[in-house]
Amino acid sequence: MSNNTISDVVKLKRKLYVELVKMMIKENLVEEIDYLPKKMIRDDTPRYRCCEFKERAIFSERIKMALGYSTLNNKNIELHELASDLYKADNINNIVEVIEQACDSCPIDKYIVTDACRNCVAHKCLNSCPADAIVIIQNKAFIDQNKCLECGKCARECPYGAILENSRPCVRVCEVDAIKSDAKRQARINKEKCVVCGRCIVACPFGAIADKSSIVQVTDKILKKDEKTAALIAPSFVGQFGFKVSPETVKYVLLEIGFDEVIEVAEGADRVALEESREAIESLENDRILLSSCCPAFKKMIVNDFPDLKDNLSHTDSPMLTTAEKLKRYNSDINTVFIGPCTAKKEEAADSEVVDYVLTFEELIALITGFEINLEKVIERREIRDASKFGRQFAYSGGLKGVIEELSEGKIKADNAEGLAKCIKKLTNLKAGKSNFDFLEGMACKDRCIGGPGSMINPKAARKLIENFAERSNLKLK
Repeated sequence: MSNNTISDVVKLKRKLYVELVKMMIKENLVEEIDYLPKKMIRDDTPRYRCCEFKERAIFSERIKMALGYSTLNNKNIELHELASDLYKADNINNIVEVIEQACDSCPIDKYIVTDACRNCVAHKCLNSCPADAIVIIQNKAFIDQNKCLECGKCARECPYGAILENSRPCVRVCEVDAIKSDAKRQARINKEKCVVCGRCIVACPFGAIADKSSIVQVTDKILKKDEKTAALIAPSFVGQFGFKVSPETVKYVLLEIGFDEVIEVAEGADRVALEESREAIESLENDRILLSSCCPAFKKMIVNDFPDLKDNLSHTDSPMLTTAEKLKRYNSDINTVFIGPCTAKKEEAADSEVVDYVLTFEELIALITGFEINLEKVIERREIRDASKFGRQFAYSGGLKGVIEELSEGKIKADNAEGLAKCIKKLTNLKAGKSNFDFLEGMACKDRCIGGPGSMINPKAARKLIENFAERSNLKLK
């Protein structure tokens, strides 16, 4: 979802992560964390609220999320109390939350008449309104919001396009209709509908929606010499830290800061491709259409909104779980940290027994920066050759679709859908018996994983770099 721009909200979040990592390294987190809001929100810091005191209060809530704690359940608890026991943090429930103090309570009048209204003779808006909610006052149409049904007929009928639909940025991007407003006009997330895709986090201009982080816990683990920790890097990691930073350099740096093993999740994707191809052929023989299982947000949406199609979901684990399960099988005590662009993976990991923590690429660069390492200046490399080109292609749109078609030798007619709205359309057609595919690769994010909320570079540039990296592999899919 990266548009290659960095807002002040994102800059502040990254600075927070870096500060927390530095505190962990210096072993003064508990002693210093209460002073962090004042340190980072100074009198001369640009403000978007009434005063620095409110900015600091909001920043304190951000710190709670960064520590892995819920803001809803820890409203009156001091930061040092939360920092004193990091492993009490609830990383399972409410992965994504609205920070109440940060929410601007955006205007929510669904339709408004602009100054483009010409008070035309036809009055198509007035005549089309089924609720008699439009009146003409001083040669201009007005909408009585108490009567308005928000049906949109007036906007569609106006020949001048003078009536605009007005919605919150978070509501506009939520394709599963999981965000509403309460009596105070503050955004509320319906946990029964939310699929933790993270689009609302990126969309909110005030940074009022955030996801919990495990960056402090991961820092603690890699600093402990008596524990082993593995980094499981998603296929989309290539190019995320700068065009000049090679995959081999990323591996070297991860080992340098304390990870004991660095493994491509593309290796697990290889095995998923083989297993899902076999399953797709079996499903075809049994007249059953198969739906992919790689994207946790796509899977959760099916469970929530298309329960009749649950049995069509592939039984194959995602590449993340497949990679972690293999590692845990040989070393059950090792800490596993998935690193990728996805917030939904945080919930998938929390529901599993094989993935202990999840970091986004954004969190990882903050972790590396906290160790005072500039990736672009590192010249050392460590060979990385865990996966075939097929596994590495999982990162971009149609990657799995292409693999399935190739491995099935054309027997399987595969299709793919990017973005939940397109997924919903495909699934609706499937329920109605109007589908024309044997296998559907569904992904919550446009451009697949390289378009995820934790991605940091343009998806087109990322795809090119990943394609080049994939072609460098001389491993065979087996």
